[in-house]
Parts: sequence; C-alpha cells; structure tokens
Amino acid sequence: MSVRAYGVDFGDGLFGQEDVTTRFTIGDHIIATADDATKTMTVRRNGEVIKTMPISMGKAKTPTDNGAYIIGDRYSFLVMDSSTYGVPVNSPDGYRTEVEWATQMSYSGIYVHSAPWSVGSQGIANVSHGCLNVNPANARWFYGNTRRGDIVEVINTTGPTLSGTDGLGDWNIPWEQWKAGNANL
Repeated sequence: MSVRAYGVDFGDGLFGQEDVTTRFTIGDHIIATADDATKTMTVRRNGEVIKTMPISMGKAKTPTDNGAYIIGDRYSFLVMDSSTYGVPVNSPDGYRTEVEWATQMSYSGIYVHSAPWSVGSQGIANVSHGCLNVNPANARWFYGNTRRGDIVEVINTTGPTLSGTDGLGDWNIPWEQWKAGNANL
C-alpha cells in the first residue's frame, strides 16, 4: 500500500510530511468456537474444520463470558497471578501459576493455555478461573496456528456476554448501539 501524503494540505495548517509505502499479508480466515455444551473448541480455517479439541472453561464461581473474543498477545511462557485482578494469591480462590503456550483472548486475562493439571476434566467439566484450558499439545498447536485478530467465539456458558470494554470486545456491542456511538460504555 502506498500513501502519497507529502505536501498534502490536511487543513488547519497541517501538511503531509512524507509519502509512505508498506506491505502486509492478510491471513486465512480463522474462527474458533468454544462450546460449553460440548466442552470442545472447534477451529475452522476458511470455513473448513481443521482441529477439534477438548477444553475446560470457567467453573461455576468464575464462568467464562460468552461472546466474540479477538486474539491478542501470545506468550510461550506466562505467570498467571490472581492478585493482578484483586484476588490475593494466598486467598482460597487465589493462584500464581506458570503456564505455557498462552494465547490472549481478553484484556481481563482470559487465555487459551496449556493446563496439564486439568487434562482429566477437559471435555468433561469446567474447572478454570475463566480461561480455556487445553492439553499441552493442543495449546502449542493453537498458539502456532492463530494470530492477532483471529476470532474465538465462546458460546453456551453460564456467564454473561463479554463486556464491550474488555479488549476488542466491541464486537459484542449491539450494532445499533455501536453505530450510535459507544464512547460512554
């Protein structure tokens, strides 16, 4: 893409300072659907199913929110710490856990990540604090096959809808409200 802005009058005394050229690639259309009814996540590339994996989502006390999440940062290693959102590590619901292959879904700390401790529950029961727990091989696969901007649709949980202010959650704002302006959410 080339933008020829040098010398262009943008108004109010502002002029383009240089022309710019950049290149980028638009990747495949990736959508993952995490379904609490089946306790599975199905990943589609360009409409074709390429992987289905058992998952464990948020337990009853901390259900995973429903809605469209947008993949953000990715970490091969991450320390998850409940005190970052107000739950002391030494409290009954507190934790400080090292995880591998963590793919961010929300700013509030929802990730798809390796959870070898919950493999026995994956596909059967929800035992996490809200994240999508998968086995180590599936976490590494997900980490390697998704990129920033890909979509994870979470459905059929007991949680509310992901807030429009949590990460790129504005996908969850009703269209009419979004068109009217959502600066005051």
